[in-house]
Amino acid sequence: MNKDVYQATLNNFRETDNIYKRVVKLSERFFEEDILANTSNFVREAEGLLERVKGTDAVMGIFNHKTWQPIVEVGADKFWGEIPGSKEDRIKIILSYLEKEYENFPVDSVKWQINVLNEIPYDQRVNFKFHHCGIRYKRGDGTRICIFSQGMPFQYDKDRNFTYTFNYVQNISYLLKKDFHSYWIRMSYGVKNEFVRTYHSATGEYASRDLLSSREKEILTCIADDLDTKEIADRLFISPNTVGNHRSNMIERLGARDTTALVQLAKMAGMI
Repeated sequence: MNKDVYQATLNNFRETDNIYKRVVKLSERFFEEDILANTSNFVREAEGLLERVKGTDAVMGIFNHKTWQPIVEVGADKFWGEIPGSKEDRIKIILSYLEKEYENFPVDSVKWQINVLNEIPYDQRVNFKFHHCGIRYKRGDGTRICIFSQGMPFQYDKDRNFTYTFNYVQNISYLLKKDFHSYWIRMSYGVKNEFVRTYHSATGEYASRDLLSSREKEILTCIADDLDTKEIADRLFISPNTVGNHRSNMIERLGARDTTALVQLAKMAGMI
């Protein structure tokens, strides 16, 4: 895979962070506590922001967690194709596109999210970032995709339960191995985004640790800096064999197609 494609995907994710900050500023004008005062004007201005990152392999939107419906979407028609039925039926139809081995994803992921959110104390319930990776769909036209999504709440109620999130979904089939049939979720939060909760469907474990260990992150950071195996081993005072084993384990766990894709996924999910 051309490295320019990898870089373009990473650039899009970096741009979404800038757009998120502008959505937060926009919400300060339109929200009164957790109530959206002028929906039509907010939607019009939000659409203008979201148009900045748009493509046939990505969809961006703002999701209302009270109604469980998006209030703004950009790129959805090109991403999912034409979806028949009402707006209320849209989510159900999209979920019907899930590949058979992912049919439990909606229930399992929501159950995980509810359980972990209930455990988080009030003072830590800030700066949430959610990443989902590896969920496979077969679109209405028969094309198969594998998604990576990023969700960032920007509006909370008095108990710091988020009510609206800014979401970005990208087809990353080219980053994952074709025979990787698991998915993983990473949630970071806290004043400095210092806390992490994760879930991996291969094990079903609810973990309070990251998907990559501290040592693995050190190695991956070195790889991202273009150090070769021997240079990494010398810098970290480990053997080249240990470097290779860690690299293989990370690729297997995250489902990355190769080392370049591994670095990309880790950056997109905020692990390095």
